[in-house]
Amino acid sequence: MGAAHTHSIREGRTPRPQQEWKAMIAIYLYLAGMGAGSFIIGLLIHWTGVILNPPSLPFIELLGYRLDLTKSPIFWGPIVVSMGAPFLILDLGIKWRFMYACLNPRTSWVARGFIILSIFIVLGLLILAKSLLPFKWLYPESSPWLIPEGIAFVFAFATALYTGILLKATKSVPLWNTHLLPVLFLASALSTGSMAIILSLLGSDPIAYHKGAMKVLMYAEQLLVIVEGILLYLFLSRRYRVSEQGKDSVRLLLTGKLRFVFWQGIIFLGLVFPIVLEFISSYYRNSALLWIAGLSLLTGGFFLRLGILRAGVKDRIPMQRLVEIRYGLVKNSKSEFRV
Repeated sequence: MGAAHTHSIREGRTPRPQQEWKAMIAIYLYLAGMGAGSFIIGLLIHWTGVILNPPSLPFIELLGYRLDLTKSPIFWGPIVVSMGAPFLILDLGIKWRFMYACLNPRTSWVARGFIILSIFIVLGLLILAKSLLPFKWLYPESSPWLIPEGIAFVFAFATALYTGILLKATKSVPLWNTHLLPVLFLASALSTGSMAIILSLLGSDPIAYHKGAMKVLMYAEQLLVIVEGILLYLFLSRRYRVSEQGKDSVRLLLTGKLRFVFWQGIIFLGLVFPIVLEFISSYYRNSALLWIAGLSLLTGGFFLRLGILRAGVKDRIPMQRLVEIRYGLVKNSKSEFRV
């Protein structure tokens, strides 16, 4: 009987990732991060006074008004964030669960995030609208607009960080419970956001690839991808040392059932392939290769969220750990929990 009991405990050591948060949450985290990151980069472009070439279709008629599309390739981020929010609502499911989560900011990070995203979306859409509308009385380039722009910039950063903080707040999953996760998601938000703006500029101006401003933006995006890769390494190496469940999570990504998501989705599509392809496209001055690199990077950004979500292994209950120590299945050492 003792042997059978020991065997059952060993079976309990099989990594069992959490099942509560699935692909819908990954979509939400991805769209919120990319939208916030693109808005941050877009505002920096706007504030530095970079002159963008007008799109191939600079104006559009709507209800008798001529809308100016010149700034639309850099200010569309809030629209993407608002598109991602419904995926969180769909994942929460029952209406009262969503309302309860959103009405308790003192205890719920979902509620705090709802406030952060709401302020960002409202201010971001306001800034997008004033760049589109032709009304002269709005004074779209006047200095008073720096106040709402500055507030929107802060809340865009908060939105990008929040996508990681939401996971970090789950204390029972060691893989997520680290300050490195919000920083990693921020770097990914900025890299995917900058690439999304690059593709937007290419789509609105076919010859934008050869402009100096585009080249600076591409260099910044490549630097962000390198920073993201370094942060990913630090994140995984430290989570591997934090606890047995941290090791299980990292193993799931590196050598387990999520290895294809990690190596092909995150590393190849999200980091290596875009850098290589961008270098080749800049050498041959081929915008088609840049499109492929951009779509690859954006796909990798989604796999980053999906992989980290699906690899989250929960802490075991204390009694299970005591039984394992008693039967000598794990070492009773504090070194397992050293960060």
